[in-house]
Amino acid sequence: MATSEAPPVRRFTADEAMRMVEVGIVGEDEHVELLDGALVEMSPQGPRHAAATTRLANRLRGAYAGSSHVREEKPLAASEHDLPEPDVAVVRDQEGDYYEHHPTGVDAILVVELALSSQRIDRRKAAIYAAGGVEVYWLVDLAARRLELRATPVDGAYQVTRVLGEDDVVELPESTERWIVRDFLP
Repeated sequence: MATSEAPPVRRFTADEAMRMVEVGIVGEDEHVELLDGALVEMSPQGPRHAAATTRLANRLRGAYAGSSHVREEKPLAASEHDLPEPDVAVVRDQEGDYYEHHPTGVDAILVVELALSSQRIDRRKAAIYAAGGVEVYWLVDLAARRLELRATPVDGAYQVTRVLGEDDVVELPESTERWIVRDFLP
């Protein structure tokens, strides 16, 4: 007898996902992220995306030198069921430099995703980052040459959303620097 009810889904925790990597169920070279308790395959980066990520990360390292860490494609413990790997994250310095645990959303000053074709999933990640306490989230839309800025998370949603064109100026959070968007677009 067929039923229209969806079967129950087993959501993984971040600890379980990390254990799957440790025991070899998920290979360290597999590009997956834990989103909403599911291991989601991420597409490989093309040269334009990779170059733009490196360029932005290097600029952010200069802006936050001495006060924070800039991490590329490293896990961010957003919740029990979310362990995304943002393209770039600026996280506060902490004793031990995250040797025992991944930084959390509250540790993040800025999280950035760059997108040529991944806009849909990167917009989905906005809710994950907001629920995890990430104060400022940028989606750099490389195809549209614009910056989607989200800030002030409340109850899992950002209260501020601004779309900035390549000639607009953006303020770096917890910094006195202001950048023109086009300066970090390829």
